[in-house]
Amino acid sequence: MSSTTPPSVTPAGWYPDYADPTQQRYWDGAAWTTHTAPAAVTPPQQAATAPLVNQPLQLQKSAPPAFTAAPVPSPYAAQPGTASGMSGKAKGWIIAGAVVGSLLLVGGVSNAINGGRTEPVAIAQTATQTPTATPTPVPTATVEPIAEPAAPAVVDVAAFQAGASKHTADIDKDLDDMVTTMAEGGTWRLISNTAEISFNLGQLESLDVPASIAAEWAPALVGLQTNLDTLTTAVSGGDPATIQGAMDGVRASAAVLRDIGTRAV
Repeated sequence: MSSTTPPSVTPAGWYPDYADPTQQRYWDGAAWTTHTAPAAVTPPQQAATAPLVNQPLQLQKSAPPAFTAAPVPSPYAAQPGTASGMSGKAKGWIIAGAVVGSLLLVGGVSNAINGGRTEPVAIAQTATQTPTATPTPVPTATVEPIAEPAAPAVVDVAAFQAGASKHTADIDKDLDDMVTTMAEGGTWRLISNTAEISFNLGQLESLDVPASIAAEWAPALVGLQTNLDTLTTAVSGGDPATIQGAMDGVRASAAVLRDIGTRAV
């Protein structure tokens, strides 16, 4: 039987069993064992005057320890193997306490010498930088500049009149060639002269027109184009009377344009 009872001064031996008085149990000097035996009759004690020569010294057996829960040993109780009755662990705590006390005492004296001054302790701080959000550019309204009215182009009136006179004269010449061709009974020259009149019409349309006659010039060009389309159709038909009537219309439109050109300023 094991026991948590701390070391005892009771010597090993047989003692009455704590559970059965008719039995005795063996105490090994530190704990009860599982060995039991019938209780024996205690032999009569020898007379007090019996000599003790050459007999081993026997210690009087004390009462067996009670089977109660062992008290928790104090940390400062005497333990086997220590000379002063104090454990090595306890001595360690005492020494450590003495060292700490000495350091505190030295620190107090140092503070007293320095007049109680304390040196500031620098505390390293890590600055946490919060990233700043990049502002989103706000589109600004684009103000369109107000367009100033363009200055009227300066037209060379003399150059316009010269061009208008030349191209209308070319139209009259082509019409005269067509009259000669019809008198001779030809047809091929009629087609080529019609193409040349169309070219002269394009030249009249490309002229820079002075503002003073622009309102009249554009409708006159449309009239010439209409009469030229009629002449082209008549030439394809081959009827002399119809061709002659269409030629008269083209000549009249050319005369109108020539007259307008002379009034340009």
